[in-house]
Amino acid sequence: MATAETVRVIFRPAGRSARVPKGTLLTAAANQIGVPIEQVCGGKGTCGKCKVRLLSGTLSPVGPAESRHLSSDELAAGYRLACQAAALSDVSVEVAWASAAAGVSILVEGLLEPMPLEPIVEKMVVQVPRASLEDQVGDYEALLRVLPPSAGQPPRPSLSTLRELPAAVRAADGLVTVVHADGLLVSVEQGDTRDALYGFACDIGTTTVVGYLLDLNTGKRLSVASTLNPQTRFGDDVVSRIEVAQRSAEGLESLRQTIVEAINDLIGQACAEAGVPRERIHALSIVGNTCMHHLFLGLSPAALGRSPYVPVVAGPLQLDAIEAGLRAHPSAQLFVLPNIAGFVGADTVGVLLATRLLHKEGVRLAIDIGTNGEMALGSRERMVACSTAAGPAFEGAQLTHGMRAADGAIDHVDLGEDGQIQVHSIGRGKVRGICGSGAVDAIAGLRRLGIIDATGRLLSREEVGTLRGDHLAERIVPHAHGGAFVLVPAEQTAIGGPVLLTQRDIRQIQLAKGAIRAGIEILMAELGVGPEDVVEVCLAGAFGNYIRPESALTIGLIPRFPRAPIVPVGNAAGAGAQMVLLSRQAWREAATITGQVEYVELSLRRDFQQVFMQAMEME
Repeated sequence: MATAETVRVIFRPAGRSARVPKGTLLTAAANQIGVPIEQVCGGKGTCGKCKVRLLSGTLSPVGPAESRHLSSDELAAGYRLACQAAALSDVSVEVAWASAAAGVSILVEGLLEPMPLEPIVEKMVVQVPRASLEDQVGDYEALLRVLPPSAGQPPRPSLSTLRELPAAVRAADGLVTVVHADGLLVSVEQGDTRDALYGFACDIGTTTVVGYLLDLNTGKRLSVASTLNPQTRFGDDVVSRIEVAQRSAEGLESLRQTIVEAINDLIGQACAEAGVPRERIHALSIVGNTCMHHLFLGLSPAALGRSPYVPVVAGPLQLDAIEAGLRAHPSAQLFVLPNIAGFVGADTVGVLLATRLLHKEGVRLAIDIGTNGEMALGSRERMVACSTAAGPAFEGAQLTHGMRAADGAIDHVDLGEDGQIQVHSIGRGKVRGICGSGAVDAIAGLRRLGIIDATGRLLSREEVGTLRGDHLAERIVPHAHGGAFVLVPAEQTAIGGPVLLTQRDIRQIQLAKGAIRAGIEILMAELGVGPEDVVEVCLAGAFGNYIRPESALTIGLIPRFPRAPIVPVGNAAGAGAQMVLLSRQAWREAATITGQVEYVELSLRRDFQQVFMQAMEME
């Protein structure tokens, strides 16, 4: 039997290589060895974000998708789309900067309101008497004799606890430390180990993953580790990943393994930084939207992609962490926060826990803006929530020169009344693109100057010249996507051309902000309140943390609330995950939130399309 011919693909500047069968797509070769290449569309050739440059070797001929997304100059310079180009010989390619994970800014801080420290797992020291011929009691039964009495059944031992029990009770004259959680004996350790009690909280976002190592005795955070969600190679949005999982059991398993491996890597990084063995972690918690929750657990998300959009499970889960594939103590417990609905998940539960909105008087709004936009509105009397498909535009995807919040990304833009433009980019190098907060700033500035009208139309060069003069008119240039505004000229960028904001980019942001605004308007109608009744707006997530509130108001992303301060609360979902480990009260509250929050299904609202069209207005 003939052996398939293989070729070597080298990715620069990382210098990593993969040996693959001849004819393998570059994205498949990159996925094999973990080289990050941005694949917003899941490899369908529709987003044009997976640009690479051929340095040597032979690739398959340029296809229709590449002809659409790459200019003649780019093709002449060797640029290709990694999801369309296959290696026909040994090749070396350079991965575009915007596709690399290095230098990405990931939000880890979040509002964490104080609660009594009452860890979800606890330790106690007891002395287990030795057995004798006169009293031939088993080790477990001897342990039960010296444990403090508790209501209900005696604590249930895990199998690994029973396995470690004989050595533990026969060392140190029977002095042992018992680790327990809600009626479960998690571990029995030799001697007094009460000083070592650790937990790991994780927020699985569609784009990023953040993990927190906690000292459960003190409540102190010891270290933080974060990464891009490696599932992005299957697509930047949940719909793309649902499609992959639906196609085959292998696709679902690949998505599960990918995220589990990423979390295990984060556990390793956080433990190494703090000098804590991962085997000392006895409790872990997980938050994420409903799709991320399902993919992590290996549950089919297929039902989330079709009406009536129901999850496999909505309630809170306590599982053996090892069963989910996480590497910590063999009997470590995993606490998975509940989902509210198909597209309002455990991450929203985490936000509500962290902001304590269900405990406060007055109507308050929490918005977590990302690939999906989840929002909750209400107070301790009544809380309603919904989700809108904002798409990845706010995270820089689908924009002509969009990129994640990484080195070289424009994150803020200032346009003065005199037409002077100042841009701020992440890092110290030249500009390479623009991320979501920068795009919103730019659109807001152009709207204030009248260069973008209320419908979202970018004025022509002639119109801008008449309105604002030639110095701004010169920045309006023709573009295949309906005209563009030059934010940074070519000589000041690192991409060999100008960084543009195109008419299509404006429409992408407009669609995303229209979906968010429509959701807010419908929640207010459902609750029977107006903007004047809202007393606080909490913006959660990376985009919510970095966006300028005035820019959000200018483009109409959120209504103007005359009595409500706009408060960035950071990664509140991750803060909620930490609270669950630090407080049994928080875990009990998380379990009740699904019953306290009313989910509003926007697709059932007859007024949604009308509200959405009105919300598209740039005001």
